[in-house]
Amino acid sequence: MNIQIFAEEQQGVGNFDGGKFVEQRPISFPGEKTAVDRVGSLFYWAWGKSTDVAEIPMHPHKAFEILTYVIEGLVEHRDSLGSLQTVTNGGAQVIQAGSGVYHSEAFRKVGSEGLQIWFEPNLNETMKQPATYNQYDHEAFPSSSDGGATVKTVIGDGAPIHLDTDVNMYDWTLQPGADFSYKLDPSRLLALLVIRGQGSAAVAAETQALSHKDFAVVKAAEAGQLLKLQADIEHGVRIIAIEVPEDPGYALYRK
Repeated sequence: MNIQIFAEEQQGVGNFDGGKFVEQRPISFPGEKTAVDRVGSLFYWAWGKSTDVAEIPMHPHKAFEILTYVIEGLVEHRDSLGSLQTVTNGGAQVIQAGSGVYHSEAFRKVGSEGLQIWFEPNLNETMKQPATYNQYDHEAFPSSSDGGATVKTVIGDGAPIHLDTDVNMYDWTLQPGADFSYKLDPSRLLALLVIRGQGSAAVAAETQALSHKDFAVVKAAEAGQLLKLQADIEHGVRIIAIEVPEDPGYALYRK
């Protein structure tokens, strides 16, 4: 099978600040029950929304590379490096945790929505490096539109984010009825999260429906295969896509 679909009920859930910030977790922390344990070096993925102004207090991170991608709203970041920054719609915050850092997050607008994603570099190397924090506004990311499909590159060619982990990340928006194709690499895995609308995904002769909140993992069986996305004719579809090597070339942390 080229495309595996995992519905909302197969994913994890979580909340912070007494339930003021609620998460759907396609890939959860170790010990939490989800259908997908990891996708290569993609270690953790949460999609959250605030029902009120919410805060996550200071807590530690080490070694992992942590991306917060803001769908909408206002997210504040504070850390032990002295950073105090806010980012809004389409922007991103990146912690390369290195030898260790403490940070807190606050969602300053009701309905703030975002993704937090952890990538796993070679931990033996990154733990020797000092922690860093960087922030990027929406306008810093390359974006192009063609035939009703808008492609924003969050990590990859032309994007300002540079990680030690080998990863490409995209924000794909297809208008109602639009289609889009992406060339797959059989040595890499592509993870998809449907954050708006619905549609379908096809690889070779296999076609799968994509519904709102679905998580999917796509792998090409051979070189030259395309992922073909088709948006619903009424609602369109918006997908966050992350591509990583199936084998990054170093030992991964055992969840």
